[in-house]
Amino acid sequence: MKYFVDETHKNNVMKVIRDKRLVYPDGQVDCYYLPALFILLSTKNNLYKKTGNYITTDGIDFETIMEKQDFSSGEAKLVRLAANLYNGSMEVSPQELINTLDDRNYDLAMQAIRFSRYGCHIENLLDRQKDMEADIAIDVETEMDMENDFEMEL
Repeated sequence: MKYFVDETHKNNVMKVIRDKRLVYPDGQVDCYYLPALFILLSTKNNLYKKTGNYITTDGIDFETIMEKQDFSSGEAKLVRLAANLYNGSMEVSPQELINTLDDRNYDLAMQAIRFSRYGCHIENLLDRQKDMEADIAIDVETEMDMENDFEMEL
């Protein structure tokens, strides 16, 4: 996948984007929510299980997340980064990210920062090429099933 850790990560983020209507008319995804959602709904550390309930129609309750959930030191840094990218409410230094995150979580953090800096168009998140390839594979499979059914009838 282009951005996401796995399909579950992608589905988690896309569901909130769709439910909260976070896509602007020009196709850009909200540049405050996307980086935070990308981190908070990650399946790498199962952060989505700890943070998903705190993403509401009113926003993201970072204070309660930090109070109510037990995080490893790396997870706590990622949540603080998500809060910082979302609304600047918490701080985390680059040095903390560089020195303590494993490679996959560091990559997750850097991608969230890129989303914050450059934004992202919804089409890039949808990864239409992969979707098209999946549709083609289904069409081929359906066509083969139909040929087999036809041969059985003869």
